[in-house]
Amino acid sequence: WQGNIDFKKLKQSNVEFAYVRVGRREKIHGDLIEDDRFKEYITGLNKVNIPVGIYFYSKASSMEEAKEEVKWIINKIKKYNVDLEIVIDWENWESYQEYNLSFYHLTEIAKTFTKEVEKKGYQSMLYSSKYYLENIWYPVNTNIWLAHYTDHTNYEKSYKVWQLCNNGKVSGIEDNQVDIDIRYESS
Repeated sequence: WQGNIDFKKLKQSNVEFAYVRVGRREKIHGDLIEDDRFKEYITGLNKVNIPVGIYFYSKASSMEEAKEEVKWIINKIKKYNVDLEIVIDWENWESYQEYNLSFYHLTEIAKTFTKEVEKKGYQSMLYSSKYYLENIWYPVNTNIWLAHYTDHTNYEKSYKVWQLCNNGKVSGIEDNQVDIDIRYESS
């Protein structure tokens, strides 16, 4: 989404970390597809020593597919420095009925993904909006990346990263419309 990036300018702008999308599942039961700019972005961030996490836009509909996604991700990232979490980003709410899943089973899929990530020696995380974290997801026993576009979040549970907007401006990003995240652990 960010277009061309000047990684040296990112470092000079005091960017402290970044999450890079490694890929996505094309559709329900679909192929796993590497992001067009994954290698470019992770290589650039690694060169300027900005800590990197990975996220995957999942459309897993079973625990087997979640395991398949993690295996695929690990294969794609093994030659890069990944300092932060590997994140499952499941946002297919507009076609949720097609999955024939309960919210419990969806949560079990996310748990499978995060457990597989941790078995491989990485930290895991679930990305979701405040609404879905409060109303859909059961506890997943992993780090949370909260998406809540506001100046002051009133999300009451624990989270490690807060995405507070998607229209930020950062020197070094050509498009200059970027997600802004704060990384910390809330209590």
